[in-house]
Amino acid sequence: MSFYKRRPDIIIKNGTIVDGTGDLPYFADIAILGDKIDYIGDLRGVCAPLVIDAHHKYVTPGFIDPHTHSDWSIWANPRAESSVRQGVTTEVFGNCGYSLRHILDGIPFDPAGDGVRCAYDYGCAPIPRGSMAAVLDKMDAMGASMNTVWLCGHNSLRKLAGLYAPDYTPEQFDTMAAFLREALEAGFAGFSTGLEFVPGITSRPEEVERLAMIAAEYDANYSTHMRDEGTYILEAINEFLNVIRKTGLRGTISHLNVKYDNGIPNEYLQKGMQMLKDARSIEHLNVLCDMLPTCFATGDALAMMPPWLYANGWEEAQKTLRDPAGREKVKGDMNRYWRFLAAGQWDRLLFVQPPYQPEIANTPFGELAKQRGRAPDDLFLDILAEAPSLEAAQSILMQGTVFKEQTMIDSVVTDPIYMWQSDGTVTVEEGELARRTANVQNYMSITYFFTRYVRDLGAISMPEAVRKATSMPAKHFRLEGRGVLEVGNYADINVFDLNALKVNSTFSDVCRYSSGMDYVIVNGTPVLANGEHTGARSGRALRHLPKK
Repeated sequence: MSFYKRRPDIIIKNGTIVDGTGDLPYFADIAILGDKIDYIGDLRGVCAPLVIDAHHKYVTPGFIDPHTHSDWSIWANPRAESSVRQGVTTEVFGNCGYSLRHILDGIPFDPAGDGVRCAYDYGCAPIPRGSMAAVLDKMDAMGASMNTVWLCGHNSLRKLAGLYAPDYTPEQFDTMAAFLREALEAGFAGFSTGLEFVPGITSRPEEVERLAMIAAEYDANYSTHMRDEGTYILEAINEFLNVIRKTGLRGTISHLNVKYDNGIPNEYLQKGMQMLKDARSIEHLNVLCDMLPTCFATGDALAMMPPWLYANGWEEAQKTLRDPAGREKVKGDMNRYWRFLAAGQWDRLLFVQPPYQPEIANTPFGELAKQRGRAPDDLFLDILAEAPSLEAAQSILMQGTVFKEQTMIDSVVTDPIYMWQSDGTVTVEEGELARRTANVQNYMSITYFFTRYVRDLGAISMPEAVRKATSMPAKHFRLEGRGVLEVGNYADINVFDLNALKVNSTFSDVCRYSSGMDYVIVNGTPVLANGEHTGARSGRALRHLPKK
């Protein structure tokens, strides 16, 4: 007979609890009352309106994805099935320095949020003060099937200030600072940079440090896509560490890994990881990194281009790309970002996905080059030249084979300083949004972690895998009451059979959800039940409460 005397809303019984701490699994029942875990133990004899039998299944905290770009699409896709069906109950948005742009031109926002206008409603137009803070208000008004955590992006702040050059005026800095403070006061969890991308690529370290000092006033996080992930990766890591040293912020290096045969020694990854470990153990800096689990990745095509190309506007850039002499000059100055392309390894480029040419997004790049009778480098520059604006060029994604699996196992999978992430955006299986977001990462990344590295290879234990996906990011981003199955914590919970998890998205059939999750509960409400989406939007915009 149970000592528990209340009547919960949900009971999960007979499950194998992997609580998110990294401790060994144990057998117990869980009672959920309202949005919280009310009891963990023996619930024999206790009744509830919903009883979930988790016999021979794992019961874990909901997974937390610390690096996504789902703010690009959540406004038209609040059901977030591509993520929820992978057991993701919380995502951190606004990474790589972007927290304004979306990919929904012509696709209406969900009408539930129509009563609130926020920064994402204005597109490229100047936005009024208050519209950054209203992002969280609009999210709450619309509702979503998962929790959202928001970062304020440096590239977006620079655009708001009309800043594309290295040096800023006092007025431009004041504009950036004002919007950053507005976001942090409203509950944004931190500040992100994308220093290989436009316009952050031209910024100086001093500018980033000044803005990070503002974030530090709010006990926020700092996440960075570093200034270089190749030849100068060690210098870039030190630039990141200097920000943390000067501010005391909690910091994350986004997708820290070294692309193979990319013009630098492979041991640079180990050197970079050791720099972070030394910073943690010797300097006591609160720094981590994250990485996606696959050997292929998504990148920003424009990051291959030299900044001088678009310094005088996109029309001039197009003229240069279309002029034979100008094009040859560009080809000679592409040794950046995915340097293996500049070295001629175009067979590693799988897809180029321009939003203004969705018909080619799922055609293998090599096949497209044959169809058009073009050399790969010329086809790549042809696609860029067709971009109608700089903003459109910035939206061109590319997929490539960039990592080796053993390197992934030695770093992200087993190393304790890594969190797992998808670098993706929530999407659907059919329709226009699916066409625009047809990237396998969006449909399978988190499922792949567990099926490939935990189940199939046994490279990491289930308790440690779950910890990396739950309590580790929850602690790092100060998501109080989440990430661990514990009485009093929020009921973000997954129930699943590890052997039933399946990745269904492939390069030839991209838009397919992962399967195998039985139940996904968000704030005490089933969003997935018996493997089917319930339509519930019980997720919340998780507001970071700054210190006063």
